[in-house]
Amino acid sequence: MKWEKWKKLYRLIEDDFKFPREREYEARDKLSQILGNNFVEEKEIKELVGEEVYVVGFSPSLEKEISLIPEDVTLIAADDAAPLLNEYGISPAIVLTDLDGDLSSLLKLKDAVFGIHAHGDNIERLENARYFTKRFGTTQVEPVWNVYNFGGFTDGDRGVFLAAHFGAKIHLVGFDFENPRIKPGKDLERKRKKLLWARYLIDELRRRGATIIWENLNGR
Repeated sequence: MKWEKWKKLYRLIEDDFKFPREREYEARDKLSQILGNNFVEEKEIKELVGEEVYVVGFSPSLEKEISLIPEDVTLIAADDAAPLLNEYGISPAIVLTDLDGDLSSLLKLKDAVFGIHAHGDNIERLENARYFTKRFGTTQVEPVWNVYNFGGFTDGDRGVFLAAHFGAKIHLVGFDFENPRIKPGKDLERKRKKLLWARYLIDELRRRGATIIWENLNGR
């Protein structure tokens, strides 16, 4: 999604969560400085995504739903879903992370390209972007030359927006918008609120014509 369209959606999220906009710009600019000229260009990301892609979230049901992923498909994984897939011998092409997961587990994924997200709450963690060699940056505010904005809010729905940006047919696995897998020390209600927005945003992509198929054991 182009910035001009995304910013209208993001203003709603920004108002709902009371995000200080200056922190978002600070995070974007810091990531841009860290990346410098060492980042994956948009045309390379498009080639990685291809025409059809599976986007994998980190729902509590992911372990059971891994069987729904066919062999030899392109995968975009949300943060902690990527190491779990790796345990099953499945290699994501792209991993989207705001660096709040297990850094050492992510760094073991040598073949993946990492989309590192900058936002107002992870400014200090952005230094860890230096450890990734195949990488690109994303932001929630206006993009700059080496930090993109394809749209999306959480790691999972950002993967959906990235795929939709390049016109791919999208399959969802490991998405549960009602029952989050919560990390220790995280706010459960805030996480649920974020997932409500994630579902709204994915539905908005559908309304705008994206082909999105929710693959899960309940057949929804």
